[in-house]
Amino acid sequence: MKIALLSETWHPYTNGVITHIDVLAEGLRELGHDVLIVTADPEIRHHVVDTDGVLRCPALAVKRIYGYGLAAPFSLKRYEVLRRFQPDIIHIHMEFGIGTFGLLASRLLRVPLVYTLHTAYDEYLHYLAAPPLIPVVRAISRGYVKLLATAASMSTGPSEKAAAYLKARRVPTPFVSIPNSVDHQRFNPQLITQKKRLELRQTYGIGEDDTVAIFVGRLGREKSVSELVDFWKQAVPPGSGIHLLLVGEGPERAALEKTVAINGLAQQIHFTGKVPYEEMPAYYGAANVFVSASTTEMMSIALLEAQAMGLPVLQRHDAWNRQQVEDGVNGFTYTDAVDFAKHMHYFSRLDVSGQENWRQRCCRHVAHQGASDLAGRLLRVYQQALAICERCAVKESV
Repeated sequence: MKIALLSETWHPYTNGVITHIDVLAEGLRELGHDVLIVTADPEIRHHVVDTDGVLRCPALAVKRIYGYGLAAPFSLKRYEVLRRFQPDIIHIHMEFGIGTFGLLASRLLRVPLVYTLHTAYDEYLHYLAAPPLIPVVRAISRGYVKLLATAASMSTGPSEKAAAYLKARRVPTPFVSIPNSVDHQRFNPQLITQKKRLELRQTYGIGEDDTVAIFVGRLGREKSVSELVDFWKQAVPPGSGIHLLLVGEGPERAALEKTVAINGLAQQIHFTGKVPYEEMPAYYGAANVFVSASTTEMMSIALLEAQAMGLPVLQRHDAWNRQQVEDGVNGFTYTDAVDFAKHMHYFSRLDVSGQENWRQRCCRHVAHQGASDLAGRLLRVYQQALAICERCAVKESV
């Protein structure tokens, strides 16, 4: 099967959608399928297919959204490259210009369209518009998601939250929940030596026997990192030997650093800045527990990566994302600072045997969320999409 995967962003950027497509493409290729990735690139002026099989399309840089590119919704050059590829399926993973192109190309090429909702855009509108305009932008955003999802033969998303979002938009397209996956070859705890673990800790003044919590993600308002710092301030006393690594970059960093300094937390909370993706396993390997206060995720890939590295999770309760953290199985959920303190205290007191027990359980929890698992699940969706298109073609011919 030939599958075109469309996304508005790609490397060298790093985000959950890019990671998801990376893992999916790897799984599909391992199973013998051909993959063409189509993306926007603000750094180029002409369409080009690179050595990794990625069609990079000229785009305008959108500075308000981390410098990502926004491509034109249609291009004859882009269409010609896609037509020569002869896709059996067009699968769009982001909306905007490339998403619109996917819809138009699927109609012109008469091939099934599959749409995956990765992001609850209601939580990101502050990047796109001033506060007075947000209600208008929200209505446009919701209408656009509905347009793409309704045009698709099949829609998918990683959690109940995605299903609920599309249901609220009254999208009639069949929906299949497909959990996000993780690159087990990259995120393998056996690859991180004790020496590497200790060296990384020493970089931030963290002792060998200290407890380290780690958050990985954009330091933006939608990730609720300020709330995480507030929970930390209330729950973790100074001098406790418990540290927090905030891994990532974003518009909230300066304000967060100021809050940390004012509250005397600089010896406990450490900002790493942006970390190259290939170095992330070492950061997870230097930690003991993954923490997050975000409730905007459809399904956090960073959380999956942490579990693959053997880290239990301490996640703020999210009613629409209950399946990602099972209390006592792969971590705990919390609702307030009292809950947070209780669980952090528990993890800080674990002995070597207790830590190893959690490590094994968390690794097992995501053992079947690898590249081939993701590819297999989506191949079944692709077959359903093809069958739906065939039935539609028969009806049109009658």
